Amino acid sequence: MTYDDNSGFWDRDAGLVCQGFRALGMDSKFIALGPPSQREDVPLILSSLAQMADANWWRQWNLEGVLLYAWALPRYEPIARAIKTAGLKLNLVLDSDGLVNPHVWPWRYLQEKYYIERDRTKCFPAEWALLKTWVASFRARHAGTLRHLEHGEFLTLPSPLAQQRYRRFLLAVGRPDLASRLRFVPYPVTQDMVCNPSVRRQPLIVAVGRWQTFQKGTPVLVRVLERFLAERPGYSARIIGGGEECVRKQMEAVDGGTKSRMNVLGRITHKQLIGHYQESQILICTSYIESFHIAAGEALCCGCSVVGDVRISSMPYLCSTNSGTVSCDLAVNNLRDALHAEIEAWQRGERDPIQIGNTWTHRLHADRVAGQFLKLL
Repeated sequence: MTYDDNSGFWDRDAGLVCQGFRALGMDSKFIALGPPSQREDVPLILSSLAQMADANWWRQWNLEGVLLYAWALPRYEPIARAIKTAGLKLNLVLDSDGLVNPHVWPWRYLQEKYYIERDRTKCFPAEWALLKTWVASFRARHAGTLRHLEHGEFLTLPSPLAQQRYRRFLLAVGRPDLASRLRFVPYPVTQDMVCNPSVRRQPLIVAVGRWQTFQKGTPVLVRVLERFLAERPGYSARIIGGGEECVRKQMEAVDGGTKSRMNVLGRITHKQLIGHYQESQILICTSYIESFHIAAGEALCCGCSVVGDVRISSMPYLCSTNSGTVSCDLAVNNLRDALHAEIEAWQRGERDPIQIGNTWTHRLHADRVAGQFLKLL
């Protein structure tokens, strides 16, 4: 993806880790695709793919190591090879839930391919998903990925469960040497995401996503909130993010009294999110597929707890410190049960927003995540 000042590159992933390194006193640069240039206002170097595939281009910057966010895709293997040829330490950051081969979990792999195809095309998504699952079942299909992985001294996954799933894939294709390089490092969140004890915690459920995409489960979200709010008249919900029209269309059949407590805010700025997290009790995730749910990480740092599908590899980790409840799947009644269980945990005094916030800021703030990468490098 080509760099764009307005696309949030500095609020997540590589740009945020770069800032984390700089907060630790390191001279870190964010390298991205774009018209070749070096910026002075931000620590940014833009380059072409051809430049990144040249070992001499990497040598000129006098680097010690590189975190490469390239999904281990075969088409970016020349970049990884050039970095290693330049004599640099290389950590491959794998944005994955660990299901990269149908042998790891066949039915779930097919489901995830279907979810992806639903967002890519409206033409025969099930057939495309079935074909891609079949192709991925052959070991030869992963040869390019394995060549890419060979260049990394460490291969990092964003959750403990994703690491173990990816390990099974590597063992299944006969690469225990690569499996031994796997490590877990979570994705970072911005350091302004903190719990504010002076902000009153409200009986409020928050959901954040790109609701125009099939992946985020907009119909599921609306149906769960409709039933849940009907049973909890003291609670309300805020639905934040792009695709506001898709949410409102799903809400057309919702009873008027319940609908009045489902507030659709649309897209807001990253800074504005903080206040909503600090006021809410629970963030609900209705995504069909995620590698690491960044909105949930942000909410935890602000003292919210989390509810989501246990099949998402990051969800058990995010709920692991008296900080949430997992549902066994995305069935409406099961998610509703998880929401009720989480609220009762709050009512029993088993959820402390200050403790939740302190725990997760120490794990997920950009400087903490950068520190974990630094230890590996």
